[in-house]
Amino acid sequence: MAVAMSFRRLSSSIKSPIRPLFSGSSLYYMSTAAAEKEKARANWIHQLNAPLEEIDPEIANIIELEKARQWKGLELIPSENFTSLSVMQAVGSVMTNKYSEGYPGARYYGGNEYIDMAESLCQTRALEAFGLDPAKWGVNVQSLSGSPANFQVYTALLKPHERIMALDLPHGGHLSHGYQTDTKKISAVSIFFETMPYRLNESTGYIDYDQLEKSAVLFRPKLIVAGASAYARLYDYARIRKVCDKQKAIMLADMAHISGLVAAGVIPSPFEYADVVTTTTHKSLRGPRGAMIFFRKGVKEINKRGKEVMYDLEDKINQAVFPGLQGGPHNHTIAADFFDAAVKLALKIKAQTEGTKLKDFVATLQSDTNFQSEIAKLRQEVEEYAKQFPTIGFEKEAMKYKD
Repeated sequence: MAVAMSFRRLSSSIKSPIRPLFSGSSLYYMSTAAAEKEKARANWIHQLNAPLEEIDPEIANIIELEKARQWKGLELIPSENFTSLSVMQAVGSVMTNKYSEGYPGARYYGGNEYIDMAESLCQTRALEAFGLDPAKWGVNVQSLSGSPANFQVYTALLKPHERIMALDLPHGGHLSHGYQTDTKKISAVSIFFETMPYRLNESTGYIDYDQLEKSAVLFRPKLIVAGASAYARLYDYARIRKVCDKQKAIMLADMAHISGLVAAGVIPSPFEYADVVTTTTHKSLRGPRGAMIFFRKGVKEINKRGKEVMYDLEDKINQAVFPGLQGGPHNHTIAADFFDAAVKLALKIKAQTEGTKLKDFVATLQSDTNFQSEIAKLRQEVEEYAKQFPTIGFEKEAMKYKD
């Protein structure tokens, strides 16, 4: 929609009639739109700070129609969610203005000190959300969505035409796992890599792990995906880990559709068994649209000579994300984690509250110094983070309250 709005502004300027103007002995041309802007030099400033309803009422109306649709409807699509106002505000923040190719401490553009802070904080919180030891796990938070994240993992860890096994799409899998039919390669993954599906036992509705193991012996995959988009059962991660170990294959867990349940401890976590884990951030995590790639770090095994063999996933995955398949990350989605932390803290307080009314919530908060300390700490983090950004639409020097 933002692109459509930009095109509207551009096309209105292009379509304006051109009229000749004289300046002394020189003849030059200027559009009517440009002449009007010359007469009102503040017009651009006004456009940059005016609301959407004024700048592009057509797009604003489409958004209002979508609001009405969401308000009147009952959404039954499991992969969708309703994000919070605070997340939408973060996504629409000044963070969207900054290019930040590279990683914290190693950017190709200047002026990224606060972007580095946001990305590092997001990484820390992502690991904490799933109870991961930062000495054993790392995470890349720059992936723009789930399918690109999976493709980045394949590109990082496999050579062209190496083999992938994943749940068949008609049996609940996902396109990004390499779906193809007998006559056509549907997913680009199946074009660049050789893919073979495993399927359900249709009489039970469970994955046929016995057949998966037999197929793996014949196909000899380099990577096996444990993940689905429409599978109503829990994955037996331990069983797939055993198959991977026998074939010396990488285990990738795609938990995009269930990551919120994993973080809450409601269902088994894939982190105990997987080498790499991917997830989106906008489904059950209720965050902005984006994705994360978790990867193992540290000691992988002890070889026959008694020496430690280290995981080498981090550099490969980071290289595949940038510069392999992406340029600059979407910083405005990374910043939304501040609000996620606030929501989690509120839920933590609510869990300790006996009553259901606001006064009960406030009473619990006021009686617990630990909660008060956490709020004060989060408030300080947000304030220190926010003060470092330039003001838009007003002058900081003219502010009455600066503390």
